[in-house]
Amino acid sequence: MQFLGAPPEPAPINLGRNATKHTLLSLYTDTPTEDIALDDFERYALDRLRVLKGIEEVKLRGKSDDDVKAQANKLFEKHIEGADNEETRRRDQLSHFILRLAYCSKPDLRKWFLTQECELFKARFGSLLESNTDKSEFLRRSGLKYEPVSEAEKQGVQGAITQVLQSCGEWKDVHIIISEGVYKVPFQAVPDLVAGRKVLLMRGQAYVVQRDLVSLVMQDFRASLSKGMAAINRRWNQIFPPHEQRLKPLVEGLSQRYLGADYGSSVQRRSDVSISNLASLSTKHFPLCMHHMMLKLKQEHHLRHQGRQQLSLFLKSIGLPLEEALLFWRQEFAPRVPSDKFDKEYAYNIRHNYGKEGKMADYTAHNCTTIVKSTGGAADHHGCPYRRLDEPTLRAMLASLKCESSKIEEAVLKARHQHYQLACAAAFEGTHHTSLDAGIQHPAQYYSESRRVYDEREGAVPGKTAADSSAKEGQAQAAAGAGPTTTPGSTLRGAQAAAGAGRSTTPLAAGAAAFRSRVTTPEGGSAPTPDPSGLTAQKPSGSRTPGQA
Repeated sequence: MQFLGAPPEPAPINLGRNATKHTLLSLYTDTPTEDIALDDFERYALDRLRVLKGIEEVKLRGKSDDDVKAQANKLFEKHIEGADNEETRRRDQLSHFILRLAYCSKPDLRKWFLTQECELFKARFGSLLESNTDKSEFLRRSGLKYEPVSEAEKQGVQGAITQVLQSCGEWKDVHIIISEGVYKVPFQAVPDLVAGRKVLLMRGQAYVVQRDLVSLVMQDFRASLSKGMAAINRRWNQIFPPHEQRLKPLVEGLSQRYLGADYGSSVQRRSDVSISNLASLSTKHFPLCMHHMMLKLKQEHHLRHQGRQQLSLFLKSIGLPLEEALLFWRQEFAPRVPSDKFDKEYAYNIRHNYGKEGKMADYTAHNCTTIVKSTGGAADHHGCPYRRLDEPTLRAMLASLKCESSKIEEAVLKARHQHYQLACAAAFEGTHHTSLDAGIQHPAQYYSESRRVYDEREGAVPGKTAADSSAKEGQAQAAAGAGPTTTPGSTLRGAQAAAGAGRSTTPLAAGAAAFRSRVTTPEGGSAPTPDPSGLTAQKPSGSRTPGQA
């Protein structure tokens, strides 16, 4: 990877204990000039992006400074730290400069990158440089010179500094903290200490103790990083000439990359999802974006194209089979769309989403980044409700899901400040009465976490399983007329789930559904035993099932 400019002279690296620590912590003043494989280029960038996104999430959730530092070090160790110190240093340098390149083009991107990098630097400064000797050696190697005040001046302000430290809750070892060294700098150099009232101000000068030295270093780090990003932005056309079309799209797309898990594979899907229990699942387990569209579909019996895409792919991702998806959409559209029109205008698109038409691609559900960016008119219901709905409507919808009042206000506040995914996480905590360690990145993640929470709670009841609960809810709704009409085979599915089958049978043709509707359980008998292989034998259309009337 080459950045413009003459390659700097490599600094000699001592293998001593202190030198190793200082080598790992860097102000990133020397640009890397080595070659790097394209796969490593992308992987290193995404790894660091996960660290920075994680730091942002912890801060926005209102955690303490100590929690932010602990999480930052934990994420760095997980995603960037290599097998040895040299590999860690290399990955740290490369990943930083790759993201510097990706985030230099727009002011809001530069601001975000600066803020998160400063938090990461602050956390690593505290964990790597524990002693005053370590800090002094780092300052020497980095060319940073902060002159401590004279002993006479320190004695003159010692009483005032003591009062400041005690007001911050520091009662023990105050004299030792002051004796380690005090630096006098313009108050503009330590805005974080001034904002927190953690520093003595006198005649425009701030008296910073050795313990808070990181605030001084961080401001120099921020200024250096800001200048470096501005310089790269000015030379953007030189770095990426018009004929460069291989690396440029990759770099430009890094700031919009989805970093969550892949919820498109069948491994993530459950076997107990059918149209008989979709209404119950929507109320208990769907994120607000999907629950909102389910409600509008019930009310209006129609969704526009983008809404159908968003909801259809989500239902596919949680395990709704194609045949039941077609039946679900046909039933919901029936009051407004005749059957022949549905077959002509809508059925193809549903089969296409399931990879049965066109290029046979296995499409995945939209992630939160895509949904948040989706916009539409007044008649559209897709997109993120935390972005699109006004505050009174949002409060009413969350209240209808029995979300805690405090979490409703937290979600509304997060949405007001455009932190939509954190608003969704707050709503999850309010409706499930539990904490959520990770933020919401995908609607299917919300659904999976919700099912996990309910599974853990219901698992405490002897003999009760999630499949039991889901099957009983679907059958009760169908009997009471509260939900969609029970589909052929849904009773058999519920019996198989209750017997611990653990998998569902997907019909191979439309006639299979009609065959299932004729299968009944003999009076007083037990549910059919599921086939151990997971396959259901197909009987001739004229054959009888024992016990059939």
